[in-house]
Amino acid sequence: MPLHEPSPYEVLGIPPTAGVREINLAVGPAMRQGRYSRQQIQDAAALLRNPDRRLELDIQQPLPPEPVDGVAELLRPVLEEPLLVVDRPPVTPAALLVVRREELAADFAEPAPASTAAEPPVPAQFAADLSVLPPIEIPE
Repeated sequence: MPLHEPSPYEVLGIPPTAGVREINLAVGPAMRQGRYSRQQIQDAAALLRNPDRRLELDIQQPLPPEPVDGVAELLRPVLEEPLLVVDRPPVTPAALLVVRREELAADFAEPAPASTAAEPPVPAQFAADLSVLPPIEIPE
Protein backbone atom coordinates (compact mmCIF):
# COMPACT_ATOMS: atom_id res chain seq x y z
CA MET A 1 0.00 0.00 0.00
CA PRO A 2 1.55 3.36 -0.99
CA LEU A 3 2.24 5.80 1.82
CA HIS A 4 -0.02 8.52 0.39
CA GLU A 5 -3.15 6.35 0.75
CA PRO A 6 -5.02 6.40 4.06
CA SER A 7 -4.41 3.57 6.47
CA PRO A 8 -7.08 0.82 6.49
CA TYR A 9 -7.50 1.54 10.19
CA GLU A 10 -8.18 5.18 9.35
CA VAL A 11 -10.65 4.24 6.59
CA LEU A 12 -12.67 2.05 8.96
CA GLY A 13 -12.16 4.28 12.00
CA ILE A 14 -10.86 1.49 14.21
CA PRO A 15 -7.74 1.11 16.38
CA PRO A 16 -4.90 -1.23 15.34
CA THR A 17 -5.91 -3.60 18.14
CA ALA A 18 -9.37 -4.25 16.65
CA GLY A 19 -10.36 -7.84 15.99
CA VAL A 20 -12.36 -9.31 13.10
CA ARG A 21 -15.66 -8.57 14.87
CA GLU A 22 -14.81 -4.87 15.24
CA ILE A 23 -13.68 -4.76 11.59
CA ASN A 24 -17.00 -6.21 10.41
CA LEU A 25 -18.98 -3.82 12.63
CA ALA A 26 -17.00 -0.80 11.39
CA VAL A 27 -17.82 -1.32 7.70
CA GLY A 28 -21.43 -0.05 8.01
CA PRO A 29 -20.63 3.20 9.85
CA ALA A 30 -17.73 3.86 7.48
CA MET A 31 -20.08 3.52 4.50
CA ARG A 32 -22.64 5.88 6.09
CA GLN A 33 -20.00 8.52 6.83
CA GLY A 34 -19.10 8.69 3.14
CA ARG A 35 -15.56 9.92 3.71
CA TYR A 36 -14.13 7.10 1.60
CA SER A 37 -15.43 5.24 -1.44
CA ARG A 38 -17.18 1.89 -1.13
CA GLN A 39 -14.21 0.19 -2.83
CA GLN A 40 -11.70 1.73 -0.37
CA ILE A 41 -13.78 0.54 2.59
CA GLN A 42 -14.16 -2.98 1.22
CA ASP A 43 -10.43 -3.18 0.39
CA ALA A 44 -9.49 -1.95 3.88
CA ALA A 45 -11.79 -4.51 5.55
CA ALA A 46 -10.48 -7.33 3.33
CA LEU A 47 -6.88 -6.41 4.07
CA LEU A 48 -7.46 -6.30 7.83
CA ARG A 49 -9.31 -9.63 7.80
CA ASN A 50 -6.34 -11.36 6.15
CA PRO A 51 -3.81 -12.10 8.96
CA ASP A 52 -0.76 -12.23 6.66
CA ARG A 53 -1.50 -8.97 4.87
CA ARG A 54 -2.45 -7.30 8.16
CA LEU A 55 0.84 -8.31 9.74
CA GLU A 56 2.70 -6.94 6.73
CA LEU A 57 0.79 -3.66 7.03
CA ASP A 58 1.37 -3.42 10.78
CA ILE A 59 5.11 -3.95 10.34
CA GLN A 60 5.30 -1.19 7.75
CA GLN A 61 3.30 1.34 9.77
CA PRO A 62 5.41 3.57 12.04
CA LEU A 63 4.46 3.40 15.69
CA PRO A 64 3.24 6.57 17.38
CA PRO A 65 5.70 8.01 19.87
CA GLU A 66 5.10 6.81 23.39
CA PRO A 67 4.75 9.43 26.12
CA VAL A 68 7.68 9.64 28.49
CA ASP A 69 6.75 10.16 32.11
CA GLY A 70 9.05 12.35 34.12
CA VAL A 71 10.95 13.98 31.27
CA ALA A 72 11.93 16.90 33.47
CA GLU A 73 13.33 14.48 36.06
CA LEU A 74 15.33 12.63 33.40
CA LEU A 75 16.80 15.84 32.00
CA ARG A 76 17.46 17.56 35.35
CA PRO A 77 21.20 16.65 35.53
CA VAL A 78 21.76 17.96 32.02
CA LEU A 79 19.78 21.14 32.51
CA GLU A 80 21.27 22.04 35.91
CA GLU A 81 24.92 22.00 34.87
CA PRO A 82 25.93 24.73 32.45
CA LEU A 83 27.65 23.73 29.26
CA LEU A 84 31.42 23.84 29.39
CA VAL A 85 32.73 26.18 26.71
CA VAL A 86 36.47 26.04 26.13
CA ASP A 87 38.06 29.15 24.72
CA ARG A 88 40.35 28.07 21.93
CA PRO A 89 42.42 30.18 19.61
CA PRO A 90 41.02 30.44 16.11
CA VAL A 91 42.18 27.71 13.73
CA THR A 92 44.30 28.99 10.88
CA PRO A 93 44.66 27.21 7.55
CA ALA A 94 48.39 26.81 8.17
CA ALA A 95 47.65 24.83 11.35
CA LEU A 96 45.55 22.35 9.36
CA LEU A 97 48.23 21.70 6.77
CA VAL A 98 49.96 18.42 7.62
CA VAL A 99 51.80 17.45 4.44
CA ARG A 100 54.31 19.94 3.19
CA ARG A 101 55.51 20.12 -0.41
CA GLU A 102 59.15 19.76 0.62
CA GLU A 103 58.39 16.53 2.47
CA LEU A 104 56.56 15.10 -0.52
CA ALA A 105 59.36 16.06 -2.88
CA ALA A 106 61.94 14.38 -0.64
CA ASP A 107 59.85 11.24 -0.09
CA PHE A 108 59.06 10.65 -3.74
CA ALA A 109 62.23 11.88 -5.36
CA GLU A 110 63.63 9.80 -8.20
CA PRO A 111 66.31 7.38 -7.05
CA ALA A 112 69.87 8.12 -7.99
CA PRO A 113 70.69 6.68 -11.43
CA ALA A 114 73.76 4.85 -10.06
CA SER A 115 71.52 2.54 -8.04
CA THR A 116 71.04 -0.94 -9.48
CA ALA A 117 68.09 -1.79 -7.22
CA ALA A 118 65.09 -3.33 -8.95
CA GLU A 119 62.63 -1.17 -7.02
CA PRO A 120 62.94 2.44 -5.94
CA PRO A 121 64.17 2.84 -2.38
CA VAL A 122 61.62 3.31 0.36
CA PRO A 123 62.06 6.53 2.36
CA ALA A 124 63.46 5.84 5.82
CA GLN A 125 60.36 7.08 7.63
CA PHE A 126 58.19 4.54 5.74
CA ALA A 127 60.58 1.61 6.00
CA ALA A 128 59.38 -1.49 7.82
CA ASP A 129 61.13 -2.47 10.99
CA LEU A 130 60.66 -5.40 13.35
CA SER A 131 57.77 -3.68 15.15
CA VAL A 132 55.47 -4.11 12.14
CA LEU A 133 56.43 -7.65 11.14
CA PRO A 134 54.58 -10.65 12.50
CA PRO A 135 56.56 -13.26 14.40
CA ILE A 136 58.21 -15.66 11.94
CA GLU A 137 59.31 -19.16 12.74
CA ILE A 138 62.35 -20.12 10.67
CA PRO A 139 62.52 -23.84 9.94
CA GLU A 140 65.82 -25.52 10.67
